[in-house]
Amino acid sequence: MREPTVVGTESNGGSVGSIAQSPPPQALLERLKDYGQEDAFALWDELSPDERDHLVKDIESLDLPRVDRIIRCSLRSQGLPVAAIEPVPERSVSTVEERTMDERERWWKMGLKAISDGKLAVLLLSGGQGTRLGSSDPKGCVNVGLPSGKSLFQLQAERILCVQRLAAQVTSEGGGSGSALIHWYIMTSPFTDDATRKYFESHKYFGLESDQVTFFQQGTIPCVSKDGRFIMETPYK
Repeated sequence: MREPTVVGTESNGGSVGSIAQSPPPQALLERLKDYGQEDAFALWDELSPDERDHLVKDIESLDLPRVDRIIRCSLRSQGLPVAAIEPVPERSVSTVEERTMDERERWWKMGLKAISDGKLAVLLLSGGQGTRLGSSDPKGCVNVGLPSGKSLFQLQAERILCVQRLAAQVTSEGGGSGSALIHWYIMTSPFTDDATRKYFESHKYFGLESDQVTFFQQGTIPCVSKDGRFIMETPYK
């Protein structure tokens, strides 16, 4: 890190000095050194005041002890044997094709009864962007070229609505209230959360009730190199 540069101008035989460069916050720099991550400030002298402020806030938002534990655990696990992945024993699973019509009907009614009792929810992991599809939008918002033009979010919402109607019909025929709601939990990321929420709002939740859809963000940690150092996305991020 270079020393601060003093710029002087002469005026009436005197000089006025100003600091052209100021160092990173010392306490924060020392914290980074404790975890071997001081290189995050390597390009500090080249940053504008706004960029420096962004970098400081980005680092301060990190739980450095937790991130360090995760990195060390990951590095220790390199080269260790991986447990074999084996298929589930056949005796523990069954397929619809192997069952009689009576058994299929019983399973169908059990499922719809569970929905009508509020025992079913849908979890969608949707933290990624559609970069491989040529878009920075959440993948669920992207037009994937279907004849209907529907997005993946819309298709899943319509399936939930369809199952709700089936469950409500069975409940009504059995003397119940005839209503069934499936709660939909959608995991987003810091990169997709705002766009996902606005997409659902602009499409009126595709016919679902807004309070039956819950958005929550997945946690994130910095990318690191093979030796455990932070990889900077930009000089200040």
